[in-house]
Amino acid sequence: MNRRPPCSRVPIGLAGSLVLGVLAGACHTPDPAKTRADAGVVAFFKDTALVTGPYAEGRAFDLRTPGQRDSLRALLRKERELWRAGSPRDYRFLLRVACFCPGVRGWLLMEVRSDRPLRAWDKTGNAVALTDWNTLSIDGLFDNLERSADRDGLVQVAFDPRWHFPAYVRTVALPGPDAWAIIEARGLLEYRDDR
Repeated sequence: MNRRPPCSRVPIGLAGSLVLGVLAGACHTPDPAKTRADAGVVAFFKDTALVTGPYAEGRAFDLRTPGQRDSLRALLRKERELWRAGSPRDYRFLLRVACFCPGVRGWLLMEVRSDRPLRAWDKTGNAVALTDWNTLSIDGLFDNLERSADRDGLVQVAFDPRWHFPAYVRTVALPGPDAWAIIEARGLLEYRDDR
């Protein structure tokens, strides 16, 4: 019988594994065109420094108290009318969503055209799927707030003084306290495609 000693089989096996590993890595190299970050998008995120803005002191509504739901709904109607009267049709803005589960999500740059989210990017300039729950337009933020008036126990909201969109939203669902969400929006700019 021509048998190799066991020690000679080990280097051959390691060499084979190494070759397979290199080939597998070569097959899964991402396409540079798909992973290239957009420098203009990355620059937009300079407004996401860790600071406390004036919005954190927005108006709080304890929706367990009679009349508070009606007051919230009236405020939302008024601010949404102001938003619609002066808002750009196409715009970009920064959005960050956090909730008890899955926790804080990073800032996203949202591009909205004709009141519909068109594209989104993370802070590294990479595209983000619009199918995720944290990709919203400003009208989507208003829609979420209106639903909160029906289901949540506490809502705190502050509006952007120029554009009248919800810039800071904190909600707590009943019975709480672990069912919370915080949404921040800022840096809204009218978008013009100059291609």
